[in-house]
Amino acid sequence: MLRILLFLLLISVFVYAEISLEYLNSKPKSRSKDFMIWQYLNQNITPEQADAAYEQVDSIRNNKIFYRYAKKTKKQKIKQKLRCSKTRNLLDIKDAECLNIAYHPKKTINYSKKQRKKLINKLNDENSICMLKLQNEPNSQQAYVKYSADSFLEFFNKVGYRYRNKKLNIQLNKKFIDSLSCSSRARQFIKTIVNTKSLYNLQKSLLLANGEFLDSRANFFLGLNHLNYKNKAKAMDFFLLSQEKALTKIDRDKSIFWQYLVSKNKKYLLKLVKSTDINIYSLYSSEMMHTSTRNYFYKMDTDKNVSPINLNNPFHWDKIHEEIKNASQNDLFILAKKYKQENMLPAQAYILQKASQYRMHGYLMPYDEYLKGLSNDDKAVVYALMRQESQLIPSALSYSFAQGLMQMMPFVTNSISKEIKNPISSLNEMFEPKNNLRYARHHLRWMKRSLYHPLFIAYAYNGGIGFFKSYLMSGKFGKGEFEPFLSMEMMSNTECKYAHTWPPVRINTWPLEC
Repeated sequence: MLRILLFLLLISVFVYAEISLEYLNSKPKSRSKDFMIWQYLNQNITPEQADAAYEQVDSIRNNKIFYRYAKKTKKQKIKQKLRCSKTRNLLDIKDAECLNIAYHPKKTINYSKKQRKKLINKLNDENSICMLKLQNEPNSQQAYVKYSADSFLEFFNKVGYRYRNKKLNIQLNKKFIDSLSCSSRARQFIKTIVNTKSLYNLQKSLLLANGEFLDSRANFFLGLNHLNYKNKAKAMDFFLLSQEKALTKIDRDKSIFWQYLVSKNKKYLLKLVKSTDINIYSLYSSEMMHTSTRNYFYKMDTDKNVSPINLNNPFHWDKIHEEIKNASQNDLFILAKKYKQENMLPAQAYILQKASQYRMHGYLMPYDEYLKGLSNDDKAVVYALMRQESQLIPSALSYSFAQGLMQMMPFVTNSISKEIKNPISSLNEMFEPKNNLRYARHHLRWMKRSLYHPLFIAYAYNGGIGFFKSYLMSGKFGKGEFEPFLSMEMMSNTECKYAHTWPPVRINTWPLEC
């Protein structure tokens, strides 16, 4: 009898883990469906089933899905595309279409001029031809000025740091620097230079830049560049320009904060105290000025009814998210009341923040039952990460398929499954708060063994522990007039920098009627 029960249990787990084509056919195109298709393509399916599933993909540019599909299908054109994309030796490729797929500037870095010219004659993609021509040029401004700003900056951003350090660390004049400002790629160009100590000639060139036609973030990095050269007056000019051009509250606050750091004038702190955003800059200013942060809520009015909508289901969240996107500001308050059931608390908070145009911020703690045994400090880290990663929505799903409350990447989930008792049987189970937080706690315990500071844990959680350890060991967190803030801003992985501090200074509530 026991054997039969165990057999039936195994069958039920297996069935739960499987995704059927019928199930996919019943769902609308979306990122959630793409995630299910990606999992389906890893199952024991026929080539015909793989074809039928891939036809329903929403984002055809998602290589994660394409690679799995190419291994399952019998379509030779698809398999050829995969082979071409993975080919390293471009000189062996005879077919022009395959060569266009395979080409990337990094693959031809060590080629001779003669070999590159041979490829130019084979290629029929104008952009790829342009990249090869740029690689064949002598490394000088005089050579690069012949090309459009977009072409030069795409080349600069694609060739990789080794090539940039070796070949592109050149002096540029003001006219050439300003000509690059018209490109949407200029910000990444400036950020890369300012963040790379070895590109000292380019950093000096950026001192000549005019920020008038650049966006807020590009101007901010130009300000940091001037600070690295002790030009405080010029840095202030760029931080002011960054503030004027800011499209987001955090960019505006960041620019004002740096005006304070440079000038030490507390009038800038007073501006930040009035900010409606809750971020590291506004909170630091509140602490410095001995004021309290009040524009947040930690609980809301709910009723005891249970909504039939399941927030753990990504397709259900897709529908709610679509409702939110299409609602006017007044309709958002009505929508929040629609989702005031206790099991919809994170959705209600999400809607109310948007309805207030983010003048009020939700800091709820609805998952305490899964955080038992943690100290208050550790619990604060988990909630801070959870809020930043998913806004506490359990079925949140990123483009790269990071899942759930803590946005766990599938490869991390699969690795942890080999280490813990009673692992999940399907990635879809990571949309359950209990599972997501259990895995995240395991991951954070591992990080805590080598990263003692919660800020470092937040950096590593977003950017990867390998990236952050190398950044830390490089000595960039050092002493200086603007530390630790300068090191934080110079973090090359932008995602690492904007984890909000948790918790706010004061406890407050925000009734629905407000």
